[in-house]
Amino acid sequence: MAGTNRRGALGTPMSRAEIIGGFLYLPLYVVGLGWLLGLLVDALDLRWSAATVNLVYFLINFLVIALVFRRWLIASLASIAHRFWAFVQAIILGFVFYYALAWALAWVLDLLRLTAANPNDRFLDSLAAGNFYLVLVCTVLLAPLVEETLFRGLIFGNLHQKSRLLAYVLSALLFAVLHVWQYVGQVGWVATLLVAIQYVPAGVALGWTYEKSDTIWAPILVHCLINAVSMGILHG
Repeated sequence: MAGTNRRGALGTPMSRAEIIGGFLYLPLYVVGLGWLLGLLVDALDLRWSAATVNLVYFLINFLVIALVFRRWLIASLASIAHRFWAFVQAIILGFVFYYALAWALAWVLDLLRLTAANPNDRFLDSLAAGNFYLVLVCTVLLAPLVEETLFRGLIFGNLHQKSRLLAYVLSALLFAVLHVWQYVGQVGWVATLLVAIQYVPAGVALGWTYEKSDTIWAPILVHCLINAVSMGILHG
């Protein structure tokens, strides 16, 4: 049964089943699925490349998200027609806002002489060297839909009803943790923290884009654009 709009709610509300299903799946997405997939590949002695494993990982996530949130995603897509120009404006401004925040953060870190190489960028670069187009599909198409549904739609959207500040802080924090937690043992806590901070501009800008547009499809598209630019830089 679909939920009802409440004060502070964003766009199309999620149903209770979608919220429960999303929060049950979230830890599996962040931690469990990659580990289970690795065990399965080893157990079956599948000689897949790292890029192929990455593609299967994101395809599974995409199918789960489509299954759990299909009603909400379709309804959110249909709502664009009612606020089309706000949707377009939110995409343009959200994209610019992200790069403005990223530039400001880079300037501050440089001023403080704090630097750390991003191991996630190195990982994507190594995957892209093996099969650029498989990685492009995962990074530019599949990952944004999965991550925005979970981090902006599920976490940001539902927390926003209670506290706008908490919605920004927690969704951006968890979004950053998603991208760095697996590298703690490789680069140390300080470097991991510095790398995590690099994801805060995206977390803030994508949350703002969701607020501005009132539909999850705006941050999904901004995330696609950001990743497409990033992949172009990595491939170059």
